[in-house]
Amino acid sequence: MQRILLLAALAALPANSQPNVVLVMADDMGYECISANGGTSYETPVFERVAQEGMRFTHCYSQPICTPSRVKIMTGKYNWRNYRRFGRMEKSQVTFAHLMREAGYVTGLTGKWQLWGGAETPEHRSGTTPEEAGFDEHIHWAYNFELSEEQLELYGSVGPPGNRRTSRFWHPGILKNGEYVHTSMDDYGPDMFSDFALDFIERHKEERFFLYYPMVLTHAPFVATPHSETIDLTTKFKSDPRYFADMVTYTDYLVGRFLDRLDKLGIGEKTLVLFTGDNGTHRSLQSMLGTRVIKGRKAFPEDAGTHVPLFARWTGQVPAGLVSDDLIEFSDFFTTLADLTDQPLPRGEHIDGQSFLPQLLGGTGNPRDWIFVHYDKDPMMAEVPFPRVRFARTKRFKLYSDDRFYDVPHDWDEQRPIATEDLTREALAIRTRLQRVLHSMPAWNPTGGARP
Repeated sequence: MQRILLLAALAALPANSQPNVVLVMADDMGYECISANGGTSYETPVFERVAQEGMRFTHCYSQPICTPSRVKIMTGKYNWRNYRRFGRMEKSQVTFAHLMREAGYVTGLTGKWQLWGGAETPEHRSGTTPEEAGFDEHIHWAYNFELSEEQLELYGSVGPPGNRRTSRFWHPGILKNGEYVHTSMDDYGPDMFSDFALDFIERHKEERFFLYYPMVLTHAPFVATPHSETIDLTTKFKSDPRYFADMVTYTDYLVGRFLDRLDKLGIGEKTLVLFTGDNGTHRSLQSMLGTRVIKGRKAFPEDAGTHVPLFARWTGQVPAGLVSDDLIEFSDFFTTLADLTDQPLPRGEHIDGQSFLPQLLGGTGNPRDWIFVHYDKDPMMAEVPFPRVRFARTKRFKLYSDDRFYDVPHDWDEQRPIATEDLTREALAIRTRLQRVLHSMPAWNPTGGARP
């Protein structure tokens, strides 16, 4: 049925209409940060525009923290299948960049990578480089261990009083196509990544391109942006939560800058732009969603740790002003891109995602009844500071593998689990269905890590 609905939706498209694709993903910016979603704490006029020109989803869910989300969105698989260690993606994983390149797209990456993890040692396997992950061109913020001693010496210290950890914002540590790019205290990483994105689409505007743009904004440290009122060495390098609002607004500005360039190049009608976030907002922050106070829960599995924005714009194809309440999870992006490009799913690979392409094109599709999250920040560690959890949920109800069951809209912070004997007949039926989902998934990765 899903395939029939998809073919009907694709049949309505003009011939040879496979679009360019750009996937933008903010870092640590939850659903509540965007005014088009009902957020009232920050100014995001570009997303107001995107909501009018394109489509907004109200129920998109990520993993609770960065690396697990990135592995899931890139491979279309639940973490128990292929996630082994924080900061790494296992080698030989088939990613959406491989998929798009197979479909004839030139592929680019700009922003935050975080999936190599360092050189391989007897104790730890290395992860995956952008080249190994299928990207033809790439620029990314580099951790200090990604730079040689000579490069670190040239890079120098960062800010007052100075340290050798590479910055992602002012005086960023940068690798471009594997080569070190020297920067100064006046260079701002998000601008450099944005400039690369604009140059990439300019150079490839006559081809089909896929650009993955995982931003470094709005991750800590919370520092001044080029649009902040006060910009000096202190505000550039000393974290202060009051600058988070500036960082959200600058994220909005950079998205607008990108959309404007697409339109100026005359390829807005040929380009599908998707925007999401990798997980919830930092735990030190508090924001308003309408009249509700949202305390950031990055790294934790509650709604405020996993509920992320999702917007889509493809002028002339994605219906303007459409709002979808369908459930979307990060494994779905891979399958959606496969359907968009008419590519078969990788042979011999189990892909967990479900395509939402029909919904993007204004159809009903075959919406999910549930989503599933397997979360273990670092399976190689015996103890971790964050919970190891598995849960399945609908838009309303959520069941953990330890039998905690929540009515989320009536208990956003998950403080009042509902006893089975107190459930209505409808809620009990949903709980039973979610229990079957959990039972169908292995408890932990059967082949990797220290846990059984």
